[in-house]
Amino acid sequence: MAAKHSARLRMVAGSSPDAHSAIQSDEFNPGLVGIQAHMLDAVSLTEYSQLLAHLYDGHIEEDPYGHFLDQLRQILDLNFASITLREPIEADGGLLFISSDLLAKTLADDRSNPYTDQYYASNLMTNLPWRDVVTLDECMSNQQLEETDLYQVCMKPINIYHMAGMDLRNANGQRFSVRFCRPRESSNFDQSERQFLYDLGGHIQRAVANGMQLIQLDNERKLFARTLSGRSIGIITLDERARVINCNQAADEIIGQNDGVSIQNDQLALSNDRARTRFAGYIEEIIEAQRNQEPAPVNAMTIERPSGHKDFELLVKPLPVDRSVEPAHTPHMMVFISDPDKKHEIDIRMLISLYELTRAEAMLAKHLASGLTLDQCAAELGIARNTARAQLRSIFAKTGVTQQSMLVSLILKSLAAIS
Repeated sequence: MAAKHSARLRMVAGSSPDAHSAIQSDEFNPGLVGIQAHMLDAVSLTEYSQLLAHLYDGHIEEDPYGHFLDQLRQILDLNFASITLREPIEADGGLLFISSDLLAKTLADDRSNPYTDQYYASNLMTNLPWRDVVTLDECMSNQQLEETDLYQVCMKPINIYHMAGMDLRNANGQRFSVRFCRPRESSNFDQSERQFLYDLGGHIQRAVANGMQLIQLDNERKLFARTLSGRSIGIITLDERARVINCNQAADEIIGQNDGVSIQNDQLALSNDRARTRFAGYIEEIIEAQRNQEPAPVNAMTIERPSGHKDFELLVKPLPVDRSVEPAHTPHMMVFISDPDKKHEIDIRMLISLYELTRAEAMLAKHLASGLTLDQCAAELGIARNTARAQLRSIFAKTGVTQQSMLVSLILKSLAAIS
């Protein structure tokens, strides 16, 4: 079956005998030979489109890249295919996504896997020329292969014999590898199949790089949301028509009070007529400036509360937008709203991360920033005054300030910047 499939690819590819040398040449254009020949004839347009869809959605699957690798096995009659995003190093078990009838889908930090744990260092195809398609028989003879422990322990039991591979680069420019394998009784990879894999390699590299960036952005968004969710600063995101897209926890709590601020018909509504007119003007300024691709202003105001509590403090800030690509209902501006009656919570983990403080030092800094004196802090924390003084000196050294008032100001400004 593999030989028949290879012949079919060879027949429609129209590749010259020098196809492989063309692959390694700077002048090679992967769009002319491989995509036209393989995608349109040997592999149907629908099949190739499905393959690429699985690839570009691979980072969000429960078994990452599993559907892509499974379909690629069917197209090329493979019994094993893998993407190694992170190589095992010492205690790090690495990150390997595979498609095989005899192995688990994903091997991540799995120290029980003999290939990951013991034999990866003896990989027979490491540090390949970037983006080239290389076959195992180019690295060593069949006889040499069969004498290796890697073959006897890891490859032979699952009948891996013929192998083609590529080394690509991720979003950080670091090397990752893809491998395609067949059993001993099958034919080796011919030029037309190597051409097909070369064409596909550009997509694999782009999909992995984009997937990594999207995952990183999503992680940063979640961290941002978690960082702000416990603070008393409410954050409300508005779209191009000033409709509410989302609110953080603090904003939900403020709106839930129904004390001068609410959401009506997906719009932020203020009960005070004067404040409502002023706020609408600020929104219109931002929308008009963004429409004309001009710098948009940042405006602040207060909102009177029917309860008689201190006025809410509100700030309207525009967000950068690219009108040439933005879809509807995307963030155009953010509204920050705070309650002066509530003190901002200070996350000691932030202090530890920002200034490399110990936990004890971060606790002292937090209490000082809350307005307590050093003696009050010592009593609250249950430590001696001399211990508190020693911790304060260490905090001064790490933050670069020399006075307690400067320390408090630094902490509050730093946390405000993060918010």
